[in-house]
Amino acid sequence: MSAHRRTLKALPVALVLSLAAAACGGGGGGTAQPEKSGSSSPAAVKTGGSITYAADQEPTGFNPNTSKDNGTSVTNVIQGILPSVFVTQPDFSVQLDKDLMESAEVTSESPQTVVYKIKQNAKWSDGVPVSAKDFNLMWKAQNGTNDKFDVAGTTGYEDIASVTGSDSDKTVTVVFKTPYSDYKSLFSFMPPAHIAEANPAGVEAGWNTGFDKGMPVSAGPFKFGDFKPTDSLTLVRNDAYFGPKAPLDSVVFRFLPESTTQPDALRNSEVQMIYPQPQLDLVSQVEGIPGLKSETNFGLSFEHLTFNTTTPGLDDVAVRKAIALGTDREAILKRTVAQFSDEAKTLGNRVYVNNQPEYVDNGTQYAKADAAAATKLLEGAGYAKGANGIYAKAGKPLSFRLSTTSGNALRETQGELFKSQMQTLGIDIKIDNSPSKVLFGERLPKGNFDIANFAWVSSPFPTGNKSLYGTGGGSNYGKYSNTAVDKMFTDANAILDDAKKAEAFNKIDKVLWDDMVSLPLYQKPTFIAYSEKYANIGDNASLEGPFWNVGTWGLK
Repeated sequence: MSAHRRTLKALPVALVLSLAAAACGGGGGGTAQPEKSGSSSPAAVKTGGSITYAADQEPTGFNPNTSKDNGTSVTNVIQGILPSVFVTQPDFSVQLDKDLMESAEVTSESPQTVVYKIKQNAKWSDGVPVSAKDFNLMWKAQNGTNDKFDVAGTTGYEDIASVTGSDSDKTVTVVFKTPYSDYKSLFSFMPPAHIAEANPAGVEAGWNTGFDKGMPVSAGPFKFGDFKPTDSLTLVRNDAYFGPKAPLDSVVFRFLPESTTQPDALRNSEVQMIYPQPQLDLVSQVEGIPGLKSETNFGLSFEHLTFNTTTPGLDDVAVRKAIALGTDREAILKRTVAQFSDEAKTLGNRVYVNNQPEYVDNGTQYAKADAAAATKLLEGAGYAKGANGIYAKAGKPLSFRLSTTSGNALRETQGELFKSQMQTLGIDIKIDNSPSKVLFGERLPKGNFDIANFAWVSSPFPTGNKSLYGTGGGSNYGKYSNTAVDKMFTDANAILDDAKKAEAFNKIDKVLWDDMVSLPLYQKPTFIAYSEKYANIGDNASLEGPFWNVGTWGLK
C-alpha cells in the first residue's frame, strides 16, 4: 500500500501513532480471521515452506524511525525483525510483547516513571543481549537534542529526562520530565544499538543510513536473507530467536509496483499474498480467483492532500482554503473507493477516523464543493483570472505540481479528477508523480513537492500527530508552523484523562482546518488477499500492517 506511517517517533505509508476504535470488516472470497494475541491461539501449521508477497513499494531503507524510511514498505519488512515493547492488535488494543518483555509498568506518576524488564534470554541473532543500550539509542536519537540524527519525529522521546539500565541492562528505568500519556507508543521497532554505534562514520550515520542495505541482525522470528533491489527481498527464519520459532522457512517480498499486475501474479501462483491499495477492478478480479481468502477493512489510515506551505502561492492560506473549497471530495470518493465499499465516507478530521468514538467532523465547512466561495476567497486575496483562465497575482499564476506514487491506478484517477476540478476553479495542476521509493525516500523529506497525495497510517495514539503538524516535526513535510498549535500539542500530549485528551486533540484539528495545512479526503480501506493454503494471516489495519504476526504464519 502506498502510504506512510504516522508515528510517535513520527502509518507518510508511510511513512508514521495515534488512535482507538474497532475495524469494520468487509466481504471477499471468504473472510480471514486474524489471530489476536490474548484472545485466541494461532492455528496449528506445518513447519517449512515459503510465502511470496507482492510488495507495491520497495523499501527506502530499514530504520523506520527515520524520516526517509517512515513508510509501510519498511514496516512490513522489519515487522518480524526489530523488537517493539508494545504491539497494536487488529482490534486496536495495545498489548505487551511477552516474548520480549517481562513487564512494562508505571511505577510513579510524579515524576512519571516507567520501568521496563526485558526477558533475560532476549538477544539479537549475533548473541548480543537486547538491553537498555537499545532503549537508550532510541531516546538519544529521537529526543531532539542532536539534529545530526534523521528522525521521523521526537514526540514522547523529547519528554524523557533519563533512560537508565540496571540488572545487567535488562531493567530499563525511564523517567519523564514532562508527563506523556501515550508512553506505550515508545520503543517500537528498535534498531540494534551495538551495530549503529560500531559504524565507522559514527552512531548518527549508523542510525541514519547504516541500515539502508539491510538489517544485519534480528531480534524477531525472521532475519535478512537475500536483497535484490528492484526485484525482491527474502527473509529467512531466525533460528536464534528467543521466542517461538517461525513455522515458515522464508518470506519473499517480490516488488510489483504496478498494482494492476498483482491479481495475475496471484492467479498464476507467482505470489501467494497481496495487500494493495484497493481499487474496483483489482478487488473484482481477486474475488473471482478460486482458492483465496480476502477481506476489506477500514482502519487507522486516511487519504489526504498535503500542502507545501513554503511553495509560492500555497504559502497563502486563502489559496489553500480555495483549493479545499473547490475540491469535490464526494465526487472523488464515488469514483474511487466507494465503488467497492458502501462504507466509504469523506473524512472531516486529521487526528481521528470516522469509526473511532473520538471522531468529530471538524471540516463541515468543506463538506460540499463550493466554487463560488472559493472564487470569492481568491479574488478577495487579490488574485485575478488571466486570459488563460488561471488565477494570478503580481504576474505569478497559481500553478502547482501534484505528486503521488506512480503506477497506482486509483491515485492516478484521483489526480486527474483533482486536476479537472482545479482547472474549472482557475488553478493549474501539473501531474508530477514518482516511484514510491523516490517520493517517500527523497522528495517528501526534502520538501520537493507542491501538493502531495498519500495516506497516513496510524496507531491508537493521537500524540504522534505532533510530528506531522508541529514546527520542525520530522514528518511535517509541508513545513507548517503555528506556535499556538505547538503549545496545544505540548499541553494535549501531557493529558492523562482520555476524554479530555480527545477534546484537546479535536481543538487542535479545528485550528488545522482554519490553517488548511492539509485536506483529508477519506478514511482509507485496506484489502488483503492470500492463498487459503496458509493459516494465521489476517489484516491489522493500523501502522502494524498485515505482517504484525508473521512469526505465526504457516501452511495448513
